[in-house]
Amino acid sequence: MLVIGVLNSKGGVGKSTLTAAFAVRAAQDNAVCVVDLDSQGSYSDWYMRRGSPDNPALLTGEDRASDAIEALRLTAPYEIVLLDGPPGSLTVTEDAIKVCDLVIIPMRASGLDLMASQDCVRLCQQLGTAYLCVLNDVNSREAKSLGENARNTLHTYKIPIARTAVAHRVPYINAMTSGKTGPEKDKAAAAEIDALWAEIKQAALAGAKQKEASHA
Repeated sequence: MLVIGVLNSKGGVGKSTLTAAFAVRAAQDNAVCVVDLDSQGSYSDWYMRRGSPDNPALLTGEDRASDAIEALRLTAPYEIVLLDGPPGSLTVTEDAIKVCDLVIIPMRASGLDLMASQDCVRLCQQLGTAYLCVLNDVNSREAKSLGENARNTLHTYKIPIARTAVAHRVPYINAMTSGKTGPEKDKAAAAEIDALWAEIKQAALAGAKQKEASHA
């Protein structure tokens, strides 16, 4: 079972929107469950609007990712578990990072987001958990240049960042209100998430091997 967290203590970076897109994409090939750790319940609301499907499934009611993962390992044959993290709570975020094979850290292409995401990056480094930053909501020519600056900054500090960035697309936002995802409404978004998910899955498999080796 691969455990992938979509985590960042900064709010408003698109964690739930990306989690939904990843979950639907992953469910094309695997049995998937999402653990909603966000008290705001944005992903849970989306899941209900979608019709509460069996795949991707949803687990709620657990305050700690470690408890949720232990329960899923014992009772459910899921191949991929996604953790939709909360904003603000470093305690919940740290516990989630500990059980992940890979942490996805979404951020917008701004200096504020880069600084605000440092806590999550630092925790991944301290705990030895593989992580991958993802530029999200990249919009317009100006934002693209900011995205390149953000990418260069992360590379300078040897912080891993996905080759695929997620563009600002209205379908991502509109689809969430109807229980859909951006890629289900827009071909360009679908190609984007396909490419990004391929990167994520490869990095998660490598992260799982790294974790297994460190515990051997």
